[in-house]
Amino acid sequence: MKLLLIRLIIIPFVIVLASCANMNTIITAHAKSGISRNFNNDHELVKAAVIASVQSLNINIKESGQTPDGFYILFTKSISFPSWGEIGRVLVTKVDDNNTLVFVHSAKRDLTQSTLYGMDEQDFAKVIFEGVTEILERREE
Repeated sequence: MKLLLIRLIIIPFVIVLASCANMNTIITAHAKSGISRNFNNDHELVKAAVIASVQSLNINIKESGQTPDGFYILFTKSISFPSWGEIGRVLVTKVDDNNTLVFVHSAKRDLTQSTLYGMDEQDFAKVIFEGVTEILERREE
């Protein structure tokens, strides 16, 4: 009976933990993972606009830096009822002098969480791309 009780408690707990995304999930994802958008602007200008756009959101910036793939920002969104939060990465990649690709990749921490709660990758991409576009348009005025 005791063994059965332990199995009924521990096995579901292990399954739930195994279905959780963590920052390593995002870090090890392919550079072109997520939703991308091309901006016909200078790489450094787009990078600055991405930084400003991400900083304006209600998220926690965990790390930023440069890799051979481009400039990246790792972020988390805190747990809030009923969401276990989200994790993500924004990657800014130079294509040429006047074209820059921006990739937004995110995942829910609890992969079994309903898509009705929290933000999904499409939501993050939409607000980040809108912010970048707005900043770039203001600069052209």
